[in-house]
Amino acid sequence: MKSTLLKRTASGALFLCLMVGGLLLSEYAYLAIMLFVLCGATVEFYRMTSPGRFRKEKLCIYCAVSAFYILAFCCRCFGIQAGWMALAFLPVLLSFILLIYDCKDDYEFNSALYMPLPYIMLPVVSTLLLVYPSEGVYTPWIILSVFFMVWMNDVGAYCLGMAFGQRPGSRKLFPEISPKKSWIGAAGGTVFTLATAVAVYFIYGRQYLPLWCWIAIAAAVATVGVYGDLFESLIKRHANVKDSGNVIPGHGGVMDRFDDVLFVMPVVAIILIIQFLI
Repeated sequence: MKSTLLKRTASGALFLCLMVGGLLLSEYAYLAIMLFVLCGATVEFYRMTSPGRFRKEKLCIYCAVSAFYILAFCCRCFGIQAGWMALAFLPVLLSFILLIYDCKDDYEFNSALYMPLPYIMLPVVSTLLLVYPSEGVYTPWIILSVFFMVWMNDVGAYCLGMAFGQRPGSRKLFPEISPKKSWIGAAGGTVFTLATAVAVYFIYGRQYLPLWCWIAIAAAVATVGVYGDLFESLIKRHANVKDSGNVIPGHGGVMDRFDDVLFVMPVVAIILIIQFLI
């Protein structure tokens, strides 16, 4: 037990340092980090939903999601025309053609094959609005703040959920999907997240966004993030696995660390768009 806790703590601290240090280092480190999240989560998703099948089509999707994100990054960072992003859909078109040949005998088709496009790629691409609120100017503090809120939401939910949410009679969120998640844990995560948002605003965040915007982001993290966690739990329950992978010892895979982020980031991007339009 002690060795497991030490391994979990050490790997968690290393992960935190790499994330924070990389995002603060440069936009190219950010690009590398998000490409790792994009490709790692896609690999794990396929491993859980359709292992050993549609290899050529999956390769096309890997190329498509990576190309779309890199081209979107170049549009935001270097100002290239957005029309170039259409090139990323050529591998998707090729995957459609390959399916015609692979499924001609038994007509087998897996709809999950294209799920990474909206589920993983779009949230990762939406992070560009957080790090480039102004075109060409890299600003890591907004996305870092969102990550801080997500992590504190997890901490609050875990601490209060384990302390009070596992008692007999405590109400669970979705016991059919995740038996340990409780309403008390969700409330604890909400309190921790809102407190983090207020602290961020008064420490450094006021130069980037008004207080109402930070509160709205915290509310999105505390609510939408829970559904992101539950959605991944649903996938893992279907695949009959405990973790999506083992990239981070003691913490699981990429999807285990970014499941709530995948749901949160598009909502945060919409909040920022509203803020910039007001």
